[in-house]
Amino acid sequence: MLAEKNINISREEENSRFIFSFLPGTLFVMLLWLICLLTYLTGVNIGWLGVLPRNIFGLIGILTGPLIHADLIHLLSNSFPFVLLSGFILFQEKKEGVSILLFIYFLSGLFTWFIGRQSYHIGASGVIYGMAGYLLFKGFFGRDRGALAVSLAVLFLYSGLFYGLFPGEERVSWEGHLSGLIAGLLAAFTFSSSTTDKKTNEPATEPEAPVAQQQQHTSHTLENATTPYFMQYSLSDKTVPETFTYSVTTKKHPLTK
Repeated sequence: MLAEKNINISREEENSRFIFSFLPGTLFVMLLWLICLLTYLTGVNIGWLGVLPRNIFGLIGILTGPLIHADLIHLLSNSFPFVLLSGFILFQEKKEGVSILLFIYFLSGLFTWFIGRQSYHIGASGVIYGMAGYLLFKGFFGRDRGALAVSLAVLFLYSGLFYGLFPGEERVSWEGHLSGLIAGLLAAFTFSSSTTDKKTNEPATEPEAPVAQQQQHTSHTLENATTPYFMQYSLSDKTVPETFTYSVTTKKHPLTK
């Protein structure tokens, strides 16, 4: 009963953690909608806060570019994928999830600054491509079945994203998409390597010492049937050969009724 109760508690905690993993992405998307609403109400053009490649002032767009969207359709197309993909990363990576997202966020913008056309690149599409790339490549680098299943799911759900990696429509920043995918690839390689190194450097755990137990038995072959003796034996761990050591000590005790 106690074991079943602990299992139920652990499942509830895991379910709660899964739900809360999508909270940061939801709050970020709410911020995007607030910015879009304010720009619509005020009529202010803040496109100049995007990434302007190879321009010193354009470096500010690495931070502010993903917060700006051209129109409502642009924002709608980025909202759900951002919440979903960021939630998957935060759920999979308990300790390094935030670091991975920040790594992708800034590196995708930096790469766009290096390879982009001379125009303002805005929108969270690059970050979304980075998160999708991370989940896709993490399954192959980490050699983990769970991560690989997520990779295949991302490949199935967002296979259309790969069309955005090549030059097409003039207003679409394929450079930002490509930069995000490269950032996701580097994040998967970097953080998978660090996780593997930590596991390798962990000291090997020694098998636990055999547990000695002592139990009183009644022998029918030593002296008479009412003469108890003590048998001491050792139970070995499963990691070592199964050997048992016995020691027998006879000792007379007064009979009690």
